[in-house]
Amino acid sequence: MISILIIFLWWVMKVIQVKALNKCFRDLSRSGKKGKDVITKVRAAMSEAGTEGEITSLKRTNHGESRIPNAEKYDLGDGYRLVVQLVDGKEKIRAFLFAGTHDDAENWLESHKDYHWIMNPKDQTLEFVKVSSGPSSISSPMNLDLETPIEMMSLPLLRHAKKDELLKICDSDLVDYAFTITSEKWEEDSVGVIDYIDRAHGSDSAILYIDLFSLSHDKKYQELLTRIELALGDYKLAGADDMAEAIESSSNSEIFVTWEDVVGIPDDASWADWLLFLHPKQKEISVKNFNGPARLRGVSGSGKTCVMLHRARHLVKKYKQPIVLVTLTESMRKLLDSLVKELCGVESSYISTFTINSFSEKVIHDLHPKGAGAFTRLRDDVSVSKSVLSFVQGKIIGSKAYKFSVGSGLSKFVEDEISHIRTRLMPSQYDDYLDAKKFRRIGRGSGLGLAEREIFLEAARYKDEQIKGIFQLDYEAVVVAAAALLSKDKESLAALGWRDIDMQQLDSRLSEYHPFRAILVDEVQDLSQIEISMLGKMPVFGGGRISSAEDGLFLVGDGAQTIYKKGFVLKSCGVNVANRSFVLKKNYRNTREIMAASYALIKDYQYADVDEDNVVSPTQPDFPARTGERPALVKCRSVDSQIEFISGRISEIVGDYRALHDDPNGCPEICVIGLNSRIREAVKRALEDEGVAAKELRINAGDYESNSVSISTIETAKGHEFRYVFIVGVQEGVIPAKGLEDDEIARDASRLYVAMTRACDSLYLTYTSDKENQASRFLLSIQEFCNEFEYKGKSLIVMD
Repeated sequence: MISILIIFLWWVMKVIQVKALNKCFRDLSRSGKKGKDVITKVRAAMSEAGTEGEITSLKRTNHGESRIPNAEKYDLGDGYRLVVQLVDGKEKIRAFLFAGTHDDAENWLESHKDYHWIMNPKDQTLEFVKVSSGPSSISSPMNLDLETPIEMMSLPLLRHAKKDELLKICDSDLVDYAFTITSEKWEEDSVGVIDYIDRAHGSDSAILYIDLFSLSHDKKYQELLTRIELALGDYKLAGADDMAEAIESSSNSEIFVTWEDVVGIPDDASWADWLLFLHPKQKEISVKNFNGPARLRGVSGSGKTCVMLHRARHLVKKYKQPIVLVTLTESMRKLLDSLVKELCGVESSYISTFTINSFSEKVIHDLHPKGAGAFTRLRDDVSVSKSVLSFVQGKIIGSKAYKFSVGSGLSKFVEDEISHIRTRLMPSQYDDYLDAKKFRRIGRGSGLGLAEREIFLEAARYKDEQIKGIFQLDYEAVVVAAAALLSKDKESLAALGWRDIDMQQLDSRLSEYHPFRAILVDEVQDLSQIEISMLGKMPVFGGGRISSAEDGLFLVGDGAQTIYKKGFVLKSCGVNVANRSFVLKKNYRNTREIMAASYALIKDYQYADVDEDNVVSPTQPDFPARTGERPALVKCRSVDSQIEFISGRISEIVGDYRALHDDPNGCPEICVIGLNSRIREAVKRALEDEGVAAKELRINAGDYESNSVSISTIETAKGHEFRYVFIVGVQEGVIPAKGLEDDEIARDASRLYVAMTRACDSLYLTYTSDKENQASRFLLSIQEFCNEFEYKGKSLIVMD
């Protein structure tokens, strides 16, 4: 949509920038020095329009511009153009609409021909929507739709409109006729369609349907719905006086920011949309003073990470001390690091990014007398795991207390239970595991008895001894080591093999150790209890710990997006967020259709809200206004058939993108999430056979390649977003996996939810249905919110 604005307030004159101009800036910044010079000229023109009420530094184009009312087109040099609209000549309000090459400007103007500002009188909300002036506004031939799959071209073009609303405006005969018009029919004979409506139902109806068909054909679905609201009388054409008042109305505060908010952004920044916009509630949280730790929850795509980044910048300005951002994976850390550099100016030098494990390693390096040489990382724990399993099997055989067999499934059970102990309790606290009241096991259908707990406690200690015996630390032990150093836990340090640490020397180091003023944690729902405890134990300047410091600890996450089986209880971590917990419900990333299907998947399960002491149904999102095509469920005959469909569809998307952008190597943001390694490898090979570059998105790597398709697991895709997402192999027994308990099924639903909500615009889920394979039960939950197809003979067939 083009209707989201930025307002720059200068003395009397006002400058409005539509959000779409940010994309122009982002594209221009990739065009080298010429593009950056254009950005500078546009920003200078904004300043001039605000201070002088006119733009004289740029030359108006020779032929003027009449496709948009009161439009001004300027020559930026080197073949670039700027499109501005004089919204109110009296108040000198100008809207900056587009900047780009001459050809791109022409295409933009043609696709926005007859656009006007309209306003909802009830709340003064402004929108920029096509409102044609007469049947002659239709031109032929129409631009061809190169993005919609051919099988969907036969569906009604107005399928996103509601018939009952159109029936309030038009005769039923006209509405019925309108719903027979497909994309194919509109492209073949748009003039004939409008001519028939004009003759049979009058020019007013013809004018309306020019707009409705055109907007739907251009995939401007939200503008389509708003245009219907205009016809219903819910909106009106906005006059100059309306605009002057509405742009400063508090009802538009969600979509407006002032010049003060953006003037500090570096000239070479990408102007990524999220950098410029904060909902008032988001902004309030990002600058709020907290007298202790705080928690921000939010639905997928609600801008939680955006708020965290803005808050980091705010805290640097406030305290002028180092701030740290902590996340799960190296891929996500590098993404955060790049976003910090885009958002911040000089503050970026005071903001560090770490994974939770690299942060733990830093603490060990800083506090252990041997620094980085204190340990080596255990990279392969297969032999240790086998040894631990044998230990448990021996205990089971010698004990009648254990109620499970030694057979299949024991290995996973042993691994999960020992991990549960080692991520919840320090070695000095292990005995607490035997007390079922003190150490509750959330989510298990039937708990373990005392004799069984004794076996697993012995196994946890046995694993610690095995790791200590080879003088290495595994992932969990690295975190334990950092927490033990911070809390001077001598018993736990000894369990790691560090008996010889001089505690007085450690105490002296700790007295001078306060590397960060605040710690902000992303994806906190996937951290363990000891990980959060370790972060909370970090000292701060002047005494005390991060967990109790003003503005010290800021936890960001969403229980419904839990990927890893860890969990925590905040009070057991020494963290109290009472009266400092906030929720963001508005989704900004996805289309309404993708979010509706995604929420339908998880709404009947329960997840930890703030922590495991509060397990509830997930927060219902405020669904986004942006609309699009419903997700596609694609039934295939085999795994190979799924791969053939996906590689072929992606090849079409990439080919159309390259033709449209005249870029032989270009590629839109596409991610294929394969639910096993065989599928991921097969998709990568198939794409390469199609001449499309594909690269694995690794959990320990950086951002995805801009000119290649990303191949990913669910876990690795978390934190990223893509225009197109394909989820391959959504089968029962895979997701959810076989033999899961109730809490684990909910977690697998959460994993699929995370995968689905990576898609900004288009989402495909494929599955095989035959004698040996069944579609995942999760697909039944989302079926009514999706379009269903069957892939046969290299064609997609719409399923009834």
